[in-house]
Amino acid sequence: MEELAQLQDLLEWLRQHKVVLWSMAGFSVAVIISSMVVIPWMIIRIPDDYFIRHLRPVPLITAGHPVLALLLTLIKNGLGLVLIAAGVIMLILPGQGILTIIAGLLLTNFPGKSQLVHKLVSQKHILNAMNGLRQKAGKSPVELEYKQT
Repeated sequence: MEELAQLQDLLEWLRQHKVVLWSMAGFSVAVIISSMVVIPWMIIRIPDDYFIRHLRPVPLITAGHPVLALLLTLIKNGLGLVLIAAGVIMLILPGQGILTIIAGLLLTNFPGKSQLVHKLVSQKHILNAMNGLRQKAGKSPVELEYKQT
């Protein structure tokens, strides 16, 4: 009897929060669709030598007016944080979670970023996924800088 009452309470709660639930479902669908389009596009656009430190170009965002550079940096980091959060959510929900997290990390600025991204991209299954997307687009695979021991 108590279980039936709990079920009725749950159904009533779902009815009362219909807008929130539909909004969450719509957001999930939007994230899935965008991850299927935006993340592969970003990975394909990465230069094949991006992960070789001494070849990495100086970001163009630092050139120009300092206020504009700061604004663009804040926007870029904000987008990166959104992608990281979406990637974490996609670890549970459908989507390309790990690749989305890597794309978000590539957009953000923080100490140790290069080492973290290189460590993630060096994982065999992640590197294979990235290079598989690049191969389908006719791009050469990404090159990694390996430490010689």
